[in-house]
Amino acid sequence: MAEIKIEKKKSPIWPWVLLGLLLLALLYFFVIADDDDNDGDLAENNTEELVDDHDYERDDYDDVEQIDANTGIAAYKEYIQNPKMGLDHEYSNGALLALISAVRETANQLDVDVDADLENAKAKAEDILEDPYEVDHANKIRNSGEIIVNAIQSIQTAHFPELNDEYEEMNETLMKIKPDEKTLNQKDDVQSFFDQAADLLTEMKN
Repeated sequence: MAEIKIEKKKSPIWPWVLLGLLLLALLYFFVIADDDDNDGDLAENNTEELVDDHDYERDDYDDVEQIDANTGIAAYKEYIQNPKMGLDHEYSNGALLALISAVRETANQLDVDVDADLENAKAKAEDILEDPYEVDHANKIRNSGEIIVNAIQSIQTAHFPELNDEYEEMNETLMKIKPDEKTLNQKDDVQSFFDQAADLLTEMKN
């Protein structure tokens, strides 16, 4: 009598394929989500903010020309009350432009011609935003600051010789900004320069 061979029916493999794809999808999801969280933490750690009660930012102006047209000493002082120094360097750029306008206002009132210097300083200040990933922003801030300080000195020498000590203090603070060091590592010196410039211009106005 012939022996009948019975073969076991093979289980289909597609359920295992689906399971494998599902596991890969879950693994991919968790890895990408974790990377996004880490990127967010890094961005937060690399952006240093000094928050004040005022909600006043460079973005309040539509463009650079509006900053130049509307910023006098009072507006400049209001601007720097809320220093937000981040990797994009928008605050430093806006503060320099506002300072330039405040100096121009003071010079025009006292009939001191510093327009050429201030236009040069403005061009250098605008260079700060050209590439946020460059490492020479401190150098650009100081270069623009030096031109502004020279313009302030012209005003101070001509009309306020008694404010020479205040001028020298402001200039020394500017010189503390190291051109070859990251701006965020020396934000206190940068902010001190902005503050002292505001104080000196206020003294000239009084």
